[in-house]
Amino acid sequence: MVGRDLDGAETYRISELAALAGVTKRTVDYYTNLGLLTPARSCSNYRYYDENALKQLIFIVDCKQQRLALSDIKDRLENQFPSSAIDRDEIGNLASEIDYMNQNISGILHRFERLEPEDRDKLKSKLTPEKLAVFQSFMLLLS
Repeated sequence: MVGRDLDGAETYRISELAALAGVTKRTVDYYTNLGLLTPARSCSNYRYYDENALKQLIFIVDCKQQRLALSDIKDRLENQFPSSAIDRDEIGNLASEIDYMNQNISGILHRFERLEPEDRDKLKSKLTPEKLAVFQSFMLLLS
């Protein structure tokens, strides 16, 4: 039975997580005790895991199939799934970068609006669908 956290994201009990990744509960416990997986706790003190933990567990299983050592897997996990903890300096740097990007985007949009429709279409074709989607998402985030 998949649950939901306060944000509405799916969460899994240890048995559900193990089944989805094709491992045993004992394996999930082992990786949790090593610090490779970090569960959240419910009010009743039950462990539950989010989608990110499922992705991490599948990543670990893939690495184990490649016969990588757990220390190497831990290093790869840290690179693949960086910690969500961000210090104040990094927040300031990100804010500065967002301000800079916002100014650039505003300038680009202003110049883009002055173009003829056929010139706009030529420029639009330079953006891949993925980059266009990221750009649109970022614009929504800023508004």
